[in-house]
Amino acid sequence: MAIKVIKEPAPKPGTLGRTELYALAVGQVIGAGVITLIVPAIKMTGYSAWLAYLIAIIMGFIMVLPYIFVSSALRLGGGNYSMLCELAGPTTSGIFAFSYLTQCLSLSLFGTAAAAYLGDVIPALGGITSRIIVGVVLLTIFFIVNLLGVDIMAHAQKLMTWLLIAALLLFAIVGIFKMKLPIFNFADSNFLINGWGITFDKGQISGGFTGAVLLFVYSCQGYYMTIAYGRDAKNAKRDIPAAMLMTVPTLILLYVGVAMAGVGVMNVSEYGNSTTLVFAAQRIFPTWLFYFFIIGGPIMALLSTLNSSFAYNAITIGQSCDDGWLPATFGKKNAKGSRIFILAFMYILGIIPIVFNLSITVITNMVQIFTSFFAFLNFVAIIRLPKKYPEAWGKCRLHVSNGFYYTICVLSLVGAIVVFWKSCLSMTPALAIANVAALLVTAAIGVWRAKRGNIEIHTSVWDKDPGEEDAPTTK
Repeated sequence: MAIKVIKEPAPKPGTLGRTELYALAVGQVIGAGVITLIVPAIKMTGYSAWLAYLIAIIMGFIMVLPYIFVSSALRLGGGNYSMLCELAGPTTSGIFAFSYLTQCLSLSLFGTAAAAYLGDVIPALGGITSRIIVGVVLLTIFFIVNLLGVDIMAHAQKLMTWLLIAALLLFAIVGIFKMKLPIFNFADSNFLINGWGITFDKGQISGGFTGAVLLFVYSCQGYYMTIAYGRDAKNAKRDIPAAMLMTVPTLILLYVGVAMAGVGVMNVSEYGNSTTLVFAAQRIFPTWLFYFFIIGGPIMALLSTLNSSFAYNAITIGQSCDDGWLPATFGKKNAKGSRIFILAFMYILGIIPIVFNLSITVITNMVQIFTSFFAFLNFVAIIRLPKKYPEAWGKCRLHVSNGFYYTICVLSLVGAIVVFWKSCLSMTPALAIANVAALLVTAAIGVWRAKRGNIEIHTSVWDKDPGEEDAPTTK
């Protein structure tokens, strides 16, 4: 029972333009970082948190850059899964199809963080039980929104993204003008409270400037997921890479600005046990602006990421169902084109860490282990692009020399290895082993399923956009 590969015909242009794609890219990445990780990183490194974020953005851009090049040459109908099927081969795509199911745990991060913010603002919601309830309710809302189809999801995303950009920009500008601490004084004892490197506590990474950079970098890569909207984009090869590139200066402006404001108005001890920017915002804004910031900034950022994560994961997992790796019933669509059972699976899996009250940092490190593992698989695909599609690669808008492209691919892989190592050392040995074991088990299932065969892969990868002059497909 061999694996059969069928070239799927290119679909008609989708409905997502550059503005919608930019909103999806920004919304996907922002909630995971500037809102959830700044205060934990401030506690790891001190005043230098803003500099750590700048370096993390640059590191994240290098790790994402290969996907920007790929999206400029190819239109991908199923995101990373489609890329792996076409460029890395069936077995690699099978490993990804099963191991990617672990990624759905990331939904819990956004629900947990949003509940933490509401708990700091409304004391009645600050208890453990209340935060669990709030987190579950938020997942429920966006589970329902994504059941209504990609157009409704994208419209909601665009509105939330503009609100969060306005709120975070306001926080950065007002906060920088109200800074009272010497955050640019490299000689100050609070600039590097744990040195330039990494500090350990009981064998686990607990602080240091480099430790903060590696924590931050998780929040600087999510925009690569925009490649999954190739089927739904009006002009994927032009607009998707442009949307991702536009996201980078947005992150520098917002992330570094908010980090400067957050560390400049309050010292480490004043944050106490809080992991949010709520108390810093209370110092920066009058009451009415404070509530606008909380709703338009942290809440919108987290909810926009939650919204787009549902959409991206459903597209990626759904494609593997269509090909037979996962049961076809699991990938069933409703009348709006939404993958109802996949969305339900993500919803349930995302609730589990919330119910067990895992911290934001622990969830982040778990997700970083998973995403780093996927990066190892993706490397097998991205390194083959120039030889697999030489003409499409040579004609793409962002073409560079093969040597430069291969160098970027290797640097991206090195970054993933470093993040994987850091994540394993940032949690208890038992939890690290459990997460790695889960990945190995799912990978083994993927290999077994590939050997068993009876798979019909529909390679939803096209080397031209609708209306673009035909370019030969190299197989």
